Order: sequence, then C-alpha cells, then structure tokens
Amino acid sequence: MTEMMKNIKKAIVLMMFAALSVTAIGCAKDEGPLPISEMARAQAEGIVSGISNTDDASSAELHAMEEADVKAFFKDYGYSIEGKTFLNGLDGWLGLKEEFGQVQSISDPQMSSDKDTVTALFIVKGSTRDGKITVIMDKNNKITSITTSADYTIGEDMEKAGLNTVLGMGTTFVILIFLSLIISLFELLPGNGGRKTKEAEKSTPVDNVVSQIAEREELAGDDALVAVITAAIAAYEGGASAGSAGGDGFVVRSIRRHY
Repeated sequence: MTEMMKNIKKAIVLMMFAALSVTAIGCAKDEGPLPISEMARAQAEGIVSGISNTDDASSAELHAMEEADVKAFFKDYGYSIEGKTFLNGLDGWLGLKEEFGQVQSISDPQMSSDKDTVTALFIVKGSTRDGKITVIMDKNNKITSITTSADYTIGEDMEKAGLNTVLGMGTTFVILIFLSLIISLFELLPGNGGRKTKEAEKSTPVDNVVSQIAEREELAGDDALVAVITAAIAAYEGGASAGSAGGDGFVVRSIRRHY
C-alpha cells in the first residue's frame, strides 16, 4: 500500500471512530418526534471530523484521485457521498481555515430537517473569528453539500461590499472605454471613407440646384423692383399732365383730392 493510501485510510478511520462515538451517544438520547436518523447525524459528524483533520498534503493526494475512486473509497466505509461533493467541501474548509486563526473547537451538530433534506450545522470556534460548517443530506442520508462560512463583523461586511462596488464600477468604466475605442476605429476603415465620399458626391448636385433656384428667385425679385421704380419715375415726370403716357407705355393718371 502506498504512502498516499495509508494517509487517506488514516483520515477515513478517524471519521469512522467519530461516527461510531456519535452513534453510541445518540442512542442514549431521546430525539423526540424529529425525523432525523442517527445515521444522518453520524455521517455528518464523521465527514466534518475528517475534513477538519485533513491538511494540504492529504488534500493534494485526494485531489490526485479520480472522483469515482473517491466516492467508492468512502462507500467502502459506509459513507454515501459523491467524490466531487467531498472534494468541494474540503476545498471550502481549507480556503477559510486561516480566517479562523487557531481552531479551538467544533461543536456537536445542530440537526434540523424539512420534507426534502436533513441539515447538520457545526459551530467553529477560532482564535481570530468563529464560523460554521453546514452539511446537507437528502432523504436517503446521502450527503449533497458541505459548506464552510466565516462570521464577519458589520464593518468587515461593509468594507467587502464597498470593495465589490468599486471593482464593479471600475470594470464597467473599462468596458465603456474599450467600446468607445472600438467605435472610434470604425472611422478608419476603408469602406466607411468611400461611403462618406459617395454621400458627399451625391449631395453636391442637390446643393447646386438649390443655389440656382435661389439665384433665380433673387433675379425675379430684382425685376419687380425695377418695374416699380420705373413706374414711380414716370409718374413723377408726368405728374403735371393728366392722362399722359410714359416712355415705356405706362399710363399715369393724376389723382386729385377733393376737400
């Protein structure tokens, strides 16, 4: 037997001793009407004991195994758990273990259940902070989830929330700047330049037509003004003779006012 298998077997044996001790104690207690079996309690206690006593080296050896082999290994010792579920639970514990400082104690499980699951809650006492380990099982006492959480103060939670907000806003601004740069590069594409030239060429004849129409309107206005001025001059020159005709054929009649 290799050294790795010996270490794993040692960890499993520790779990089994813990499970047997919990089972023996549980038999002497009256659980009342709660539909929680001693097998569920024993499994939760054994798994938590094994996880909390596994170091990084043993974790690496377990991760080197196939998930199916990990599942079969636990099944040989009476545990119903998927290999992936155990490895994820182990990683969660090792990832937060330093947050607790020196682990002083892990409480007995606080068992609860609903119509679908059985939950075992363990309180972790540490020198730096406390935490919780939660084990969830289905109706058949199969362990489906193992999670570890640390208890943070309100100030620490607010600090983390603020940091997450800043990171989120920063990420958003970076994305917006990146999109702006991409949009600005569209103007440098050859197709867009040719399209703008064609649009400019199309707009030039239209502008010429508009300017010609405006010029014609101005000329027409000038002709009307000339005719008015000519009529005024003719009226002035022939003001003394009523009914006289102007040089251009204008007939000017004098208007006399009667008082």
